[in-house]
Amino acid sequence: MGPEADDSVDIELVRGAARDFLAGCETHDTLKDLAAMDWTGLLVDEDLGGSGWRPVETTVIAEELGRSGNSTHWLGSVIAAAALSSAPSEARDRWLPAMLDGTGAAACALAADVTRVSGAQSADIIVTFGGNGIELFEAADTLRREADEELLDVNRPVWRVDLSGAQSVPVGGPERAEQLLALARILLSADSLGALSATFERLVTYLKERIAFGAPIASFQAVQHRLVELLVFEAKARAILTKAARALSAESTTSDAVTLSVAAHSFIAANTTAAVDECMQLSGGIGFTWEYPLHHDLRRVFTNACLLGTARSSRALFADRAGW
Repeated sequence: MGPEADDSVDIELVRGAARDFLAGCETHDTLKDLAAMDWTGLLVDEDLGGSGWRPVETTVIAEELGRSGNSTHWLGSVIAAAALSSAPSEARDRWLPAMLDGTGAAACALAADVTRVSGAQSADIIVTFGGNGIELFEAADTLRREADEELLDVNRPVWRVDLSGAQSVPVGGPERAEQLLALARILLSADSLGALSATFERLVTYLKERIAFGAPIASFQAVQHRLVELLVFEAKARAILTKAARALSAESTTSDAVTLSVAAHSFIAANTTAAVDECMQLSGGIGFTWEYPLHHDLRRVFTNACLLGTARSSRALFADRAGW
């Protein structure tokens, strides 16, 4: 039995514990609550107050947060904490404790003069990833920004933030940036998968209860075929995410791990929005209303597909790494 089979039980234990905790998300879904579960230190060495380098467990938590509809700064903060754990001591001592205990919030983005940032209006710092390494921008709420009208997630508004001329602190080199950006793409993809998983579960319940022509809609063969296609996509997406996260579990970045991460990101970014839309169609369009969670899940996965690159940019990066 290989290592992947050996840790499958542990992964499901993490998933179950996270799902149980988030079931009451109305009462404990703040960043401090998640930090109390040690979920902000999953990528930080134990001697710095974290849990060690745990990409697989972090991916599971990301999926469950997406499933619950959580809208905190967790993803940005857990990645920022990882970046700060290997940063120069001045930046690390200033910001890492706040990331670990949830008293500070972070956002992450691709390096550019003007970049898309989710939750920029309430983040204390922005961490960017580019060819020159990792840069940290403080006082994020004072940077010039405007609402991104192209993206639709009202629970996690996206801003176009102007970083040109803003003072930054280097906190990591190109290799570390490549590693953490790969993991950030995996976590963002896992968030989308979680939203799809919750949507699919609600859809199946609805189709079992909804009666048409004297029978549950779920009993119709044409509907069953479409449900199976959705289930197969969900299984594929989870498999490739887990494989990519396992490849990054080694502390040193490998070319194969980064390649797997862009393959996972491109696959999920390209297909998850359509999968959630299929759930909306199968529910008779009921999801196209603000009161129904499916509406917000569709906006969430659409927005995720445009942050930290797109399916097209990840395909191009995959082709470049494969030498095509």
